[in-house]
Amino acid sequence: MKDYKIEYSCGCTMGMVRKNNEDNYCCDSKIRLDLQSCDDVFFDGCISSKDNDTFAVFDGMGGEACGEIASFVAANNCADFLKDKQSYKEYIYELSTILNQRIKEETNARSLVIMGSTAAMIQFYKTEIYILNVGDSRIYKLTGDKLSLISKDHVIEGFKGKSPLTNFLGMPNDSFDPYIAKGSYKADDIFILCTDGITDMLDNSVIKETITQMLKNNSSLIDINRHLIELAKQNGGIDNATLILCKICK
Repeated sequence: MKDYKIEYSCGCTMGMVRKNNEDNYCCDSKIRLDLQSCDDVFFDGCISSKDNDTFAVFDGMGGEACGEIASFVAANNCADFLKDKQSYKEYIYELSTILNQRIKEETNARSLVIMGSTAAMIQFYKTEIYILNVGDSRIYKLTGDKLSLISKDHVIEGFKGKSPLTNFLGMPNDSFDPYIAKGSYKADDIFILCTDGITDMLDNSVIKETITQMLKNNSSLIDINRHLIELAKQNGGIDNATLILCKICK
């Protein structure tokens, strides 16, 4: 089996309007621990494809402080799961069901009607990827200058204004139904995981052109991440925004 190096960068911002940050992430088993912080977070690193690791972004919902609790529960349990994962096993659906159950348990413990989180997750497994998403957080694949949306939004089509979600982590019944797909990757592919604080502020063409042009200028992944988040803030920054970039290297 051929091993690849996977370089990554992660960025998370509260944005320009919100008073709290309901986003979280699990990136190389790192999560956002300080839920009271208003500071932007950026970091980068590298893993091996043989690590069979998963990257994920989460966008919480539920009103007041419940959104950041829901996304934290998802991120924290994701990190715990990955510490004990089997080396070579496809586990992403199993992981998502655990996160869904943990959020439902937290909702019940707080005597709430509903609390939830979106999820966009990618597992690098052997020479393949498994992707999973619920809600409107997205996963893109950039190959050369071709950007493809490889996740599926769970929203009410044709809704005026911000579309309500039809599926998310923490579903209050047995209708939890994530989108799952299997794919492949090769050297120089880039995978983009982001919450809607990015995609509501930036067109796909802007995301693609920014990444491809900055790569041509030999910019680092963390510089690209910072620039895309800054563009989202300049365009209004009406929501929290989390962005993970993963680049496949030989």
